[in-house]
Amino acid sequence: MRTVCIVILLLLCTGCIPKNYIEQLGIITAVGYDLLEDKKIRGTLVLFQFDPTTTNTSQVVTSEANTSKGIRLQAHRKTSHKLVSGQVRVALFHNELASKGLTRYMDTLSRDAKVSDMSLLAVSDVPTSDILKSTPSEDAPNTGEYLHRLIEKSIKHEMITDATLTVFQQDFFSIGADPVLPLLTLENGKGIIKGLALFQDDRYVGSLPADDIIFLMMIRDELEHGEFQLKLPKNSLDDYLKEKSIKDPHEEDELYVSLYQMGSNLSIKPNKQDPADYTVKINMEARLLEITKDIDLKEKKAIQALEKQVEKEIEAHLKRVMNQLIEFQVDSGGFGKKYNTTTKKDQLTRESWRDEIPNYDVKFDVKMKILRYGITE
Repeated sequence: MRTVCIVILLLLCTGCIPKNYIEQLGIITAVGYDLLEDKKIRGTLVLFQFDPTTTNTSQVVTSEANTSKGIRLQAHRKTSHKLVSGQVRVALFHNELASKGLTRYMDTLSRDAKVSDMSLLAVSDVPTSDILKSTPSEDAPNTGEYLHRLIEKSIKHEMITDATLTVFQQDFFSIGADPVLPLLTLENGKGIIKGLALFQDDRYVGSLPADDIIFLMMIRDELEHGEFQLKLPKNSLDDYLKEKSIKDPHEEDELYVSLYQMGSNLSIKPNKQDPADYTVKINMEARLLEITKDIDLKEKKAIQALEKQVEKEIEAHLKRVMNQLIEFQVDSGGFGKKYNTTTKKDQLTRESWRDEIPNYDVKFDVKMKILRYGITE
């Protein structure tokens, strides 16, 4: 009798499970939020739909409301598909909206059990509706999938910092670290990564250009790989030119090197008596990919001279990036957090940490080792 009762209960429970037919679903892959003049929010949803009667599997729905939930409700009235958020991979915020704070949107995303905490976040300097309505590129089924691939690839190859919801929230809730996100724009009708958006707590306050991202990443974490270019003083290696007597009049006078970083070791040492004083040591190994002057790389002294010039240039870039962070009064490098992890007494509070940022004095010591430099080695 007991077995019969269990079977009956299982059958009843099975009958209560709601059925969702995949052809009737509009699977949200990306969302975008723009601030309107009347303080309303414009939401743009990119949908993936399984419709065997059409070759167009993508749909973009735009609606306006005062809350993100209201946007979803309004969007339901503009499509015959049932909207589901289980595949939201990218959440995009216009910089005007992000400057007001993202806490409410982070809270909504984190509370939705169907939204993964590994969803990617980004800021745009053009309306998000423009980016999400742009034509999908590179064989992506829709713009949401394209942006996800773009950002995910850039994170994997250490071109930008991690941009997941989890990492943003970790930085936001930590004392001593401010979040950063990729900054997108439109170029030739296609969404691209323009730079890095800087946040003070949850508010967007400024940005770093794309060429400076690698230097902020050197401060934030130890890197395994990544390619970057440096401009060196144009006459700094002239003593090691192969043919000093022959000069091509069309030759580029400036000296550029392209390096593939093969690893770095980062050490940040706070002054325990001064929470604004830090020493950053970075030991790097890299491979020389290209140099715009014909330097005799067979000479050991030429390589040593090149390493010294690269060290000086990286230190100069790090100082410039650090000055930009101080100007925006943000701690994107997480120096305050490092101070608190190494100091037991007189730990920084959120208020005292923020007050210290304008006084930051960060000294950089970079050591570069060029391991391989082509067939001349």
